[in-house]
Amino acid sequence: MNEPKLCGRLLTQLFRRSQDNESIEIFKLADACGVGPDDVVKAMAALDRAGLCDARRLRLTMSGLVMAAALSEPARQACSTERPPGGVLAKTRHAA
Repeated sequence: MNEPKLCGRLLTQLFRRSQDNESIEIFKLADACGVGPDDVVKAMAALDRAGLCDARRLRLTMSGLVMAAALSEPARQACSTERPPGGVLAKTRHAA
């Protein structure tokens, strides 16, 4: 697995495990991501350098939390085919 993909998986694993108050260990993260512990350590160091996690504590930073939440969010439609009546501009105009 390439490092960017592993980093994304680690962010989501840290996010989900933190939400569930699960213990977070390198070996559990490695098993969940399907890689070895050495790969997890290297990827966590990269996330730490990027400011997305604290590798020693195995915790997300605020920036990492935002990124992980975005990665964990279910896919949404990019654009809707329905438009509100009158369009967006009609709702934002003020009467003079």
